[in-house]
Amino acid sequence: MSHSKAWESPRSVMTIKPEFFALPAIGRDPHFGLSRSTYYDLERRGLLRLARLRKPGNIRGRVMVPFPAVLDLLRRMGGDAAAI
Repeated sequence: MSHSKAWESPRSVMTIKPEFFALPAIGRDPHFGLSRSTYYDLERRGLLRLARLRKPGNIRGRVMVPFPAVLDLLRRMGGDAAAI
């Protein structure tokens, strides 16, 4: 008798690629291990464009990172972390 599981194995979870993920408030992001300052630096240098979500009139909001753009950037750099 076989029952389907409500959870997935860690290996299959790793294959899920979001379109965007929120920039973490502290620490490094769970997908690439890059820090907030690295993302802000990449944006300042024109290598990555971050999305900002906020309600009209608000100063604060949420910074979102485009997963495919980061993946593409890392592939173009050939995995050379020193280039970031």
